[in-house]
Amino acid sequence: MAGEGTLEARVRRDGLVGRIDILGDVPIEVKTATSLVEPPALAKQRPDHLEQLGMYCALVGRPSGRLLTLRTEEGAVTEVQALDVTFASVDRILAEMRRRAEALRTAWADRNVASLPRCPWFGRGCEFEEAGLCGCTGSEPSGASRILDEAGPGVPNEPVNERIRSAFPDPVPSGPAPALARFRDAIYPRRVFFERTRPIPEAPPTPEETLRDTVPDLFARLSEALESGVPGEVARLVPRSEEPEEEVAGFRGRPLLVRTSRAWSRLRPDDLVARSPQYVLELGMRCAVTGTDSAVLVVGFERAEVDRDRVQALEVRFGSLTPFSRLLREQSRALAAALRDGNPSALTPCPEWMVSDCPYRVECGCGAPGARVTR
Repeated sequence: MAGEGTLEARVRRDGLVGRIDILGDVPIEVKTATSLVEPPALAKQRPDHLEQLGMYCALVGRPSGRLLTLRTEEGAVTEVQALDVTFASVDRILAEMRRRAEALRTAWADRNVASLPRCPWFGRGCEFEEAGLCGCTGSEPSGASRILDEAGPGVPNEPVNERIRSAFPDPVPSGPAPALARFRDAIYPRRVFFERTRPIPEAPPTPEETLRDTVPDLFARLSEALESGVPGEVARLVPRSEEPEEEVAGFRGRPLLVRTSRAWSRLRPDDLVARSPQYVLELGMRCAVTGTDSAVLVVGFERAEVDRDRVQALEVRFGSLTPFSRLLREQSRALAAALRDGNPSALTPCPEWMVSDCPYRVECGCGAPGARVTR
């Protein structure tokens, strides 16, 4: 389905964020379901699907979108329904989105949901309702959907239906889960071994941490700046391998890595490998699985005293991707063997700077004399 357009295009407008499944000539929202709904009944039976499509159209300023529903059975796609929908006014939809966002921000600030409309999940198995946390009674006003008022009828698109149907081959039996879930797993495999075999329960956040989480941090501001550009500029890249499972974000078709640092000074391009090898390793692996020879690194420096030193963007080019492909294969096999045998001794130790704050430092052996890290 990548041929239909840009996958998972990230867009941001007026503080509103969206991740469009496919952005081609129109925004495309992909849904899976156990049954298909006739177009006239869509607004009543699956209003959230129409609303989401309308919001994506508003974010990119396009009056029409496509709702693609895949009927699945035992993991296989059995039917496809592509409906093209035109909205009367994306400006009115955008205004409604701003109104809802402001209502939600007010509820967060006041810690009071009384002003919000009844959730459509009330009485339908909502976990917060069952746990007695939400306070909904069912008597709250449901709130008319101004977005659905803008939606025209869904028009079947048979050429797209046929094209998508032919793109799904017969299902292949799934094999064992890959050892590498994230690219980070190949850089710090020994830490990952302990995280999976001896997980440490997370402590509930303190009130101060909860309040801090509502304030955008530097990473969030960097992401906002990147996603506020041309729709489709930041999007998911299609990997050529099934491992790691982590998605690869891209900027203008190249792998993108966004990180924040507490270092006191910016990175010198000629010192990047020596000073921050983890960035180069992760970018190299992301290039290897996507078949690209260059990547973009954006680093935010939390301790910078002036704004001009707060953000640094670098282009990283690779002469050969073979070492990174080899690293992924070798670390995957090593981690799988360690998990199977319950013995992490053959795994690459973590770098020295990670050891002091590691909860597994007493038993992992990373800080032992002569311990090597991946270079």
